[in-house]
Amino acid sequence: MFWQKLVIVLLIFFSILLYRTYVVFKPDKDIFKPCSSSIDNHSLNFDHQRLKTFQTLLQFQTISYDEHNQNFDEIKKCRDFIRKHYHGLTKEYSKFVQVHSIAEYSLLYSIQGKNSKLKPFLLSAHMDVVPAGNLEHWKYPPFDGYSDEEFVYARGTLDDKGNLFTMMEAVKEYLNVYGQPSRTFYVALTHNEEVSLSGAAGIAHYLSKQPFGHNGQFEFILDEGTIILEDAFPTLKNPLAMIGVAEKGCVTIEYRIDIAPGHSSMPSAPTAIGILARGVDKLESTPQPSQFGRGPEMGVFLGVTPYLSFPLRLAMSNMWLFSPVIQWVLSRKPATDAMQRTTTAVTHISGGEKDNILPTSASATVNHRLHPADSCQKILKFNRQIINDDRLVAHVKQCDEPSPISPHGKNIYPYRILEQTIRQTFIQDSEPIIVVPALMLGGTDSKSYTNLTKNIYRFSPFIYRHEDLSRLHGDNERIKHTDMQRGLNFYFHLILNNQLEHIPDTTLRSEI
Repeated sequence: MFWQKLVIVLLIFFSILLYRTYVVFKPDKDIFKPCSSSIDNHSLNFDHQRLKTFQTLLQFQTISYDEHNQNFDEIKKCRDFIRKHYHGLTKEYSKFVQVHSIAEYSLLYSIQGKNSKLKPFLLSAHMDVVPAGNLEHWKYPPFDGYSDEEFVYARGTLDDKGNLFTMMEAVKEYLNVYGQPSRTFYVALTHNEEVSLSGAAGIAHYLSKQPFGHNGQFEFILDEGTIILEDAFPTLKNPLAMIGVAEKGCVTIEYRIDIAPGHSSMPSAPTAIGILARGVDKLESTPQPSQFGRGPEMGVFLGVTPYLSFPLRLAMSNMWLFSPVIQWVLSRKPATDAMQRTTTAVTHISGGEKDNILPTSASATVNHRLHPADSCQKILKFNRQIINDDRLVAHVKQCDEPSPISPHGKNIYPYRILEQTIRQTFIQDSEPIIVVPALMLGGTDSKSYTNLTKNIYRFSPFIYRHEDLSRLHGDNERIKHTDMQRGLNFYFHLILNNQLEHIPDTTLRSEI
C-alpha cells in the first residue's frame, strides 16, 4: 500500500513539473506590420551620408572625467554641431518644433502635437563619454570614428552617441514624412550623464512646468539602457531584448580607522592597516544576500523559458522547486550574479605616511550597486554585522536608492508599444526575438525624471554578443552598421506607433 501511494504521489509530482514545463503560452501576436526592407517612407537606411554625419559626431572628444572636470570646449562644439545639423527642424517646422538650451550645454527638442489631450513622452540620450584609457589598446584611434565594411570604431558608439544620432535622425525622418505628430514628444540630449545629472535635472525641472509634467503624467520616458543579447542562455537560439524597468541604486561608503601613532621598531598588533584589511576582506568574501525573485530579474527567466531545451526548460518552468539551484548557477559569474543581489566593490584604499612610522589612520572606499529589494540603510546594517568591529567607522559618501519598478506587462500601454516596436523592428529570418522586462545594472539620466512619470524604461536598440559587453567603457568600443540601421528604424517606428491613442485589439495571452 505504501509503495502504491508513493508511486501515485511521484506521478502527480512529475505531472505538475511537466505540465508547467510545456503548457506555456506563445508570445503575443505582433500588432504592427514588419519594417520594410526597401527604401520607402517607413524604412530608413544607414547610408553614406548618415555615416559621415555620425563619424563627425564621434570625433568630438566630449570626455567627462569627473563632475568638475569635463572637456567643455569639445562638448560645446558637439552641442553646436547638433544644433546646426538639425537646424532645419526648427526652421521648417517652427510652428511646432523648438529647441531649448538647458544647464548651458544640454539640449531639449520639443515637438508639439496636434492633440493636446494626449500625454507626451520623452526620449533621452547623452553626448558625453568616458575617457578612452590606454590608447595603445585600441585598434583604431578612439576619436577618429574609423569605419570598415562592418563596424564603426570610436568611444561613444555604444554609450551613447549611437542612441543620440539614430534618435535625432528618426525625428527628422518622421517630420519629413508625416509632419506634425498627434502626440507631443520631447528629445533630451544631456552633456554630463557620465559624471553628474545637472543636465537631466535641468530638463526634468523645465518639463515639470509643461502640460502633464507638473503632475507626473507623462505617458512614458525612454532612456539608454539594457540591450539585445545573443546567446544569452544555454540552448537559447533567440535574440533576447531586455527592457530595463528598474535600475540599481548606488551607495558609496568610506570605512576609516584612527589609532595612536607609534614607531615601526615597536609595532602594536594589529596596525590600522591590518584592522582595515581584515574588515575589507570580510566584505569581499561575504556576498550580500540574494534577492532573486524580489525584482524585475524574474521577468527575464520567465520570458525565455518557452524557448529553452530540456532539462533547462524544466528547471526554469518550476522556480518554486529549482530556485536555489538557479541562484547558485547565477552566482558563478559576476555578470549574472549582479542580477540577483547587491554587489560589493572595494574601489580605493589608503593608509600610512612613512616607511618607519606606524599608520595612525587608514581608509577604504566601498561601492555597492543596490538591488531594488535593498536600500542604503539595509546595506549599512548588513556590512556592520559582517565587519563586527566598531573601530571601523562608516561614512556614507553617496546614496542613490534603487529606482522604483516601472509598470510593465501586456496591459500597460507604453510598455506594450515599446515591446511590439522592438519585435517589429528586429524581426529575424529564423528565430523570433524575445522581449522581457529586466533590471538595469548601471545608472542613467532616467533617475532625474521620476517626477514626470512612473513609466520609465531603459533600452538601447543594439545587438550584443557576450564579448561585446567589455567594450562598453572599455577598449575598442564599436557598433555595427546594421545595428545603426536597426536603431534608426526602431526610433522612427516608436515615434510613429505612439501616435495611437490605445493599443489595437489583438489576442493577448500571458505566461503562467
